[in-house]
Amino acid sequence: MTTEVKETSDKKLVAEIISIGDEICCGAIVDTNAPYLSESLAEIGVRTLYHSTIGDDADAMESAFALAFHRADVIVCTGGLGPTQDDLTRQIAAKVLDVELEFDQASFEHTSRLFERRGRVMPDSNRIQAYFPSGSRVIANPNGTAPGFIIESTPSALPPFANHFLQMKGVEDSRPFIALFFPGVPAEMKEMWRGANGRAAIERFVQTNVENKRVYRTKLIHSFGLGESAVEAKLPNLIARDHFPPVGITAKNSVITLRIFAEGATSDVCDEQIREISEIIYDAIGDYVFGEDADTYSCVFSHILRAQSLKVGVLEWGTQGALAQIIEPDVLAFGEVFGDAPSDRALFTDLFGDSFAEPEENRRRSHGAETFGASYYVEGTASEKLVEFCKNRANSRQTDFFLAIGPYPTSRENVNLVSQGTDSRGVDVVFVDCRPGSWRVRRETFVFGGQPAMIDALFCNRAFSILLKNH
Repeated sequence: MTTEVKETSDKKLVAEIISIGDEICCGAIVDTNAPYLSESLAEIGVRTLYHSTIGDDADAMESAFALAFHRADVIVCTGGLGPTQDDLTRQIAAKVLDVELEFDQASFEHTSRLFERRGRVMPDSNRIQAYFPSGSRVIANPNGTAPGFIIESTPSALPPFANHFLQMKGVEDSRPFIALFFPGVPAEMKEMWRGANGRAAIERFVQTNVENKRVYRTKLIHSFGLGESAVEAKLPNLIARDHFPPVGITAKNSVITLRIFAEGATSDVCDEQIREISEIIYDAIGDYVFGEDADTYSCVFSHILRAQSLKVGVLEWGTQGALAQIIEPDVLAFGEVFGDAPSDRALFTDLFGDSFAEPEENRRRSHGAETFGASYYVEGTASEKLVEFCKNRANSRQTDFFLAIGPYPTSRENVNLVSQGTDSRGVDVVFVDCRPGSWRVRRETFVFGGQPAMIDALFCNRAFSILLKNH
């Protein structure tokens, strides 16, 4: 599945996203607005080149706005539209534009009604939220007290103090720009962005100010089991900067995603570009691909089991419940977590055996980047003890498979001790097919190590992978 077709121009416009707030600069909250806006802008052919995060400081905001108005065609600013004294966005925007703030009665009445419906008296300080730079258009906020606004102008129309960039170049810049200002609350911003004066206003700006309309489409292909460098090695020319259509590569929680950016005169041209590039990717790494676009490994996993009316029971030692938590409830028969106590660790070895009976030099020799450190695997029939244990855990619920993630070689409290390099010991991931007449077991052992914050996600994905390859 590809994204919805959007027509824009032959020339990609440049965007800058500005996030306002001391709370973002100091790390108290994470800015989720900028990634959301960047992705949405890319869908309509607007390339985001700049992300700026500015504290609640008048001078810093003034410089940031003036610079953005000169170097970007599209500016989207979030934050600083509240009623308190440190909310300065509207005032600084008006100053950089050299215009006055004007009162909007409709916005004031909307905010007043919000307070009335909530059974509260509106403070006098909220009146400032009904003021907007002269010449701007209001962006209504259906469920919040902070409306936004839109500005359309040109850099050459800015006052001299905000126009020193043009003076340095010795040219007059008459190109148009559009700037949208939203509150920083993500739920409010997204609702306003989806309205008639949000993203749609930028689409109208693009259509009005450029010629030679083009079509843009984006497709994502997700893989697991190869590292980022290994994927790039298999697709050396595809990821090159000068390749057309461009293909980006990103890594997150051990999942490698390839993003195809198609561009052409028609949707058929884009479809053909995506088809050709997708074919190259699948030919090279198809065994590792698990989904496309909005797919996640856990969703694909659950969908496949659901389609066959299958259920899985989960036994977790090292991941401490992380695997069961991301499996959708209708395909999860049960999840059980075991701790770091010696008796719990001994239980795993008692059921599944000692994976490291093999000489260490053989384990290290078989450790390869392409399998994220898989040492080796053992396949066979389940022991009587394992069968009895699994049957007891399944109780009366349908359970077709079991997945077990073994103990980590170090306690969770000391997981940072192995963040450099890898631990010489390993972690087992076990798949048990317990359908009638089967009771087949496959156990894979992986060298333990990597970024501590990603270890649980990595082993959860390994569990998904081993079941999907063997069910």
